[in-house]
Amino acid sequence: MRDIAYYDMRAFLLERQIDNTATFRLNELAEKWACSDKNVKRKLKKYQELEFCQYQPGQGRGNASKITFAQSFQSEIEDFIRTAVEQENLDKLLGLLQFNIPREWFSSVSSEMNELFGLHTEKGDQDILRLVIARPFSILDPLHTSINMESSLLLQLGDPLVRFDTTTNTVMPCIAHHWKAEHNSTVWTFHIRKGIRFHHGRTLTSTDVYQTLEKAMQKGTVTHWYLKDIARIELPSETKITIHLHTPNPFFIRYLCLGSLVILPHDVPFDEYKWTSTGAFKLTKRSSQKLILEAFDDHFLERPFLDRIEFWLVKDQKNPVITVTNMGNADNTDYTDHATKDYGVNIVTFNFKHCTFAHHRAFREAFYHLLDPQKMLHDLENDEESEASSYFFHKSSPQKRDSSKITALLKSAHYNGETLRFAILSHAKTIRQGRWVVARAAEFGISLDLQIIDISSEFYQAKWEDIDINMGADVPSSDIEIAFMDFYGNPNLAP
Repeated sequence: MRDIAYYDMRAFLLERQIDNTATFRLNELAEKWACSDKNVKRKLKKYQELEFCQYQPGQGRGNASKITFAQSFQSEIEDFIRTAVEQENLDKLLGLLQFNIPREWFSSVSSEMNELFGLHTEKGDQDILRLVIARPFSILDPLHTSINMESSLLLQLGDPLVRFDTTTNTVMPCIAHHWKAEHNSTVWTFHIRKGIRFHHGRTLTSTDVYQTLEKAMQKGTVTHWYLKDIARIELPSETKITIHLHTPNPFFIRYLCLGSLVILPHDVPFDEYKWTSTGAFKLTKRSSQKLILEAFDDHFLERPFLDRIEFWLVKDQKNPVITVTNMGNADNTDYTDHATKDYGVNIVTFNFKHCTFAHHRAFREAFYHLLDPQKMLHDLENDEESEASSYFFHKSSPQKRDSSKITALLKSAHYNGETLRFAILSHAKTIRQGRWVVARAAEFGISLDLQIIDISSEFYQAKWEDIDINMGADVPSSDIEIAFMDFYGNPNLAP
């Protein structure tokens, strides 16, 4: 089997290839493979010795080289996929999917590829769930995580003091088995279970809870605004902790259910690649391509049914090759699929500190008429979403837009075609919507410079203060009331 660098080269040269022959310059492959020109020559010589191709160096400095391949790229890809599927070599298989290769070439083996994903029972009666994700996980630090997918993962890796049960809308015991609110909900006392073990083996005590809350209270964390009412914390014993608030807050206990407040050990420096907590799953591997969780046998509550969960990255899913449509064997009645309709909204926000036009009500109103959800959904052939006039989908209804008002409103706001920086996140669906907005705005003379922010690598580092208009989405946590408060009150969110 050829190495992954070979297929990377072939995908790179595919558009310029004629009859299995393509021209290139050494520095192009050096950049693609992140190596020197000398190493490029060495690789090409090796491929030639293996009779994969014939390499003809360019004559003279800077002249193009020529390569002729022994087989068509499509036949090589099909052979590669069949071998990888037979060997269940997911690393190589999904590595191939990162390249710009026609998706129809995968069609002959797509069913075999799909069978590698979903729910499986393997040797030793191990129940393994393999899932495909469209982007790598970003920050897994509870104090700085503000993306829903990552926040949900935190509750698998760790446990908070208490948990919120969405089926009964009640707070349930977790690390604390009992609690009491006194003095008009200004004093909260929690009794901690004995014998809770961290992944590294030590038993949890009230000191771990105290240290977790102390760090979460610091300014600059995503948790600071939830805990700003804490006046002081007392530790009467290793299994008891008392929290004093400045003001009465009967809702305070709901904050303690959040994934960003899972309890961490005070004696282990935090490392998001070597997660240590008390969760039902342990993080056993995290790379750019995959993340693997394994069941924690010593979890103080019920052991997970699954022995391992694997998240595999396939970035380009505009035309998905892998579509996990079931949880494994259709005859397996131990597990059932369950789908729910999510809350959440797509939103457009204006940066009043950078976009001077946003101060004009007329400009914002022009954008309201411009952003016609019904037209967007129709143009993009999107029948999965609906127009939001409320944070709650069951309270939303279509709103009237009138595009004939836009020109007059822009004139009233003294807007004369100035270019504005318009930011969106790097979800495939959001990119399509963002491009629609740019094109729609151009119809009325509004110039938008589209800035695509990579949600995995740039979300926390992007210079949001330089953005004029931002289009994003709010995907709430399972506690919808906390999420609603967060949407309007969290100072960490976009203004």
